[in-house]
Order: sequence, then C-alpha cells, then structure tokens
Amino acid sequence: MILPILGIFFIIYGLCSIIRGKIPFIKEYHGVKNIPLHSRIEGGAILLTGVLLLLQPTLQMDKAPLVIVILAIAGIAVLLEVLLKIV
Repeated sequence: MILPILGIFFIIYGLCSIIRGKIPFIKEYHGVKNIPLHSRIEGGAILLTGVLLLLQPTLQMDKAPLVIVILAIAGIAVLLEVLLKIV
C-alpha cells in the first residue's frame, strides 16, 4: 500500500527537478559544474523510480527484482553524470 504513495511522491519530485532544473529542498550544490543538467538526470532517475513503484502492483514484481531495477536506474544515472563530466 505504501509503494504507490511513494511512487506518486517520487513522480512529482522528479517532474519538479526536470522542469525547474533544480532539485527541491537542496539549497547549495558543492562541486557540481552544470546544475540544471545534474538536476535533470537525477530527476529522470527519480521519475523512473516513481513510475516503477507506482506500477509495481500491476507488474506483480517481487521485492528483490524491484530493488535490483532501482539500483540499476541509480547506476545508469551515476554513469551518465560521469560520462558527461558534470560532477
């Protein structure tokens, strides 16, 4: 029951990060060269995680594969940041 609620929260949080180009609730960025690109990559990862959490009951995915997919999304986001050299 909590996963769809978290999914909706993550979707809203991710959309705010993508649209505004800043991550909500973070005031200062230390060591980030391109803040809007960093925020949009992180917002996309959060958005995908939110969609996954929202659709988890429909997909009938167990908890272990869900965690693996979320870690893969985070790994791809970190890889994109390293490849684009924004951190």
